[in-house]
Amino acid sequence: MELIHNLSVGKSEEVDRPLADFPVNIWEDPLTTFSVLDLDSERNKEKLRSLKETVMESLMASRENPIENIKFIDSLCRLGVSYHFEHEIFMQLEAMFGCHDFIEMIRDNESGLYTVALVFQVFRQFGYKLATDVFDKFKNKDGEFKEHLAEDARGLLCLYEAAQWSTHGEDILDEALVFSRSLLEDIASRSSPHLAVRIKNALKHAYPRGISRIETRQYISYYEKEDFHDQTLLEFAKVDFNLLQLLYREELGQVFRWYNNLNLESKLPYARNRTVESYLWAVGVHFEPCYSEAGIKFATLIIVLTLVDDTYDAYGTIEELEPFTDALLRWNPSGIEGLPESMKYIHCVVLEFFDKLEEEMEKEGRPGYGIYAKKSFEHKRKHIVTAIDCYMKQYGVSWEEAREEIKVMASDSWKTINQELMTKPCQFSFPVVMRFLNLSRVMEVFYKKTGIFTQPELMKDYVVSLFLDKIPI
Repeated sequence: MELIHNLSVGKSEEVDRPLADFPVNIWEDPLTTFSVLDLDSERNKEKLRSLKETVMESLMASRENPIENIKFIDSLCRLGVSYHFEHEIFMQLEAMFGCHDFIEMIRDNESGLYTVALVFQVFRQFGYKLATDVFDKFKNKDGEFKEHLAEDARGLLCLYEAAQWSTHGEDILDEALVFSRSLLEDIASRSSPHLAVRIKNALKHAYPRGISRIETRQYISYYEKEDFHDQTLLEFAKVDFNLLQLLYREELGQVFRWYNNLNLESKLPYARNRTVESYLWAVGVHFEPCYSEAGIKFATLIIVLTLVDDTYDAYGTIEELEPFTDALLRWNPSGIEGLPESMKYIHCVVLEFFDKLEEEMEKEGRPGYGIYAKKSFEHKRKHIVTAIDCYMKQYGVSWEEAREEIKVMASDSWKTINQELMTKPCQFSFPVVMRFLNLSRVMEVFYKKTGIFTQPELMKDYVVSLFLDKIPI
């Protein structure tokens, strides 16, 4: 921080800066708002260990019935506790995936839409590419999905989620997605409140493309109201969620202390304070406790990139940003003379952040660690254009046509990620691919319709449910 503390911020010359009208930070000091005190913490840790043993026994016992085994694994995933049993889950799925009799049973007419779609989804989310022909039996002679499926709300919801795991060239899954979504929108309007909430949540952000912790928090509430839920599994999920919540609060406190030490609100008054939201982004990518340190580093990275983004989008002029960019690309302090003090300051913040990160990575035996960031679809400044703008200009199409093409490109990108997850042997390990998948999920939730990262009120419910509200047990 030596370079940073040697800089002083003075008044820059009057410059016409069409500043972005960012919403203000809505969170107080996380160190006081997000308490880490919990008198029951140690007792709950012991309870978690005991419950985990019981859940493990149930998981192993479920192997006697492959379908029940799949259902149990699905519950573990949706309740956010599958990371405790990852080795066992892979062993069980490997055995079932290689069992000809089991796969044939799924293709058999006795297996309904819900069962087939559930098996398909569970296999694929763990990297086992079950063939799409398991859905052929649900089509009529004209190649369309059978009409009677419209009466199977649970099966359609599962089909809709299963179709999210499509890869390139799997037309039947594209058809399944359109078919199930069109029916679910109508079913939600006439279903029980319990089912309607789940369908609406799925249509907003399908489970395979939602942020894991958010999906978990929603599903715990849903699962609790199910008539035949496993009470031990439910309690295990609740205790685990609350203990992770305490860990998240501790990590958030570390992130905030780092942020507070930079005095950014006084030195970069034009920039967004998105400390809490940046940490939520990190939790979306690294929610498991074994990635605690990575999550903290990732949150600080997002904060730094946000400051740089705001410097481009909400402060600097073209004349200032050209030398600023050049200085960043050359990765040294030269060339920033004459720039406003705030831009000098953020330049030093960036250099010192990445230098320290590189140093830490080298100590961990990972030299040459590189990070790539993409500047985000905003219209705050006249010289900032969106992907839709670029597509319109390049191909001479209307805004509506460009938007649809961008949607196709996004869908293709999801298929590419899914394909990478299911490639055997995979170029990368399963945990590594999951980081990229989780990052894509965060981007989907944060930017699919509107940039909720910029609009903290739109993220408030997520923050409260994940970091503030403890689940009653």
